[in-house]
Amino acid sequence: MKTEKLKDFRNFLYVIWKHLRLPQPTALQYDIATYLQSNERRIIIEGFRGIGKSWITSAYVCYQLFLNPQLNILIVSASKTRADDASTFILRLINEVPILQHLIPKDSQRQSKISFDVAPARASHQPSVKSVGIFGQMTGSRSDFILADDIETPLNSMTQGMRDRLSEGVKEFESIIKPEGRIIFLGTPQCEQSLYNALPERGYKKRIWTAKYPSSKQTAYFGKTLAPIIYNAVELNSELKDKPTEPTRFDIEDLNEREASYGRSQFALQF
Repeated sequence: MKTEKLKDFRNFLYVIWKHLRLPQPTALQYDIATYLQSNERRIIIEGFRGIGKSWITSAYVCYQLFLNPQLNILIVSASKTRADDASTFILRLINEVPILQHLIPKDSQRQSKISFDVAPARASHQPSVKSVGIFGQMTGSRSDFILADDIETPLNSMTQGMRDRLSEGVKEFESIIKPEGRIIFLGTPQCEQSLYNALPERGYKKRIWTAKYPSSKQTAYFGKTLAPIIYNAVELNSELKDKPTEPTRFDIEDLNEREASYGRSQFALQF
């Protein structure tokens, strides 16, 4: 594929999915890709479990380094292990995907799963990619792009005190991000008082992709945060209500089984 075509992240995502021997990205996955490459500087991507938001955004990190290898990217998750898994996946893609192999770290550069450089990067205190837990050592970091992947978990959002601590922890991002940098949150709400519901008050734009097409009441509740691809579909055809938005991956029987297992309120949060 010509380099010019790869300037559209959706084409780049197709190449990564093909390398991973995955089916072609779905309409919703392409829609997330489109939102990722928008000009919005502070966004929240809320998607149901299994939509692939973490994998898509890991590919987006590779895409950003492909376009500009001088970037500094920070990956933050609820646990250090989770963040390290994301950076390890990104490093493997760089090593394995032919169009990315010019980014493979040199012997003289950082090349661990928790902190690595890409080959064209100039010498810097900051690595090209660094991973850290939300309550880990972020002080002193400087980043062009912060990826906050599932920083809210049932464990760290169990009480109001825990939620307050998490809310204060993400404020550190503002001292880390460089001018014109981007902060992207990926997650699924773990409670009704979710951090993701409070972030829009701090200037974040939120977009939600649901596992089922919502009812008119649910659509009104989501408002402008509901992904237009879902909103427009259900507006044009009200019979889609409660049907899967990704039928090739999660059919109605699968979703109904999950709802019965989770319970209605928890399913509403997770899916």
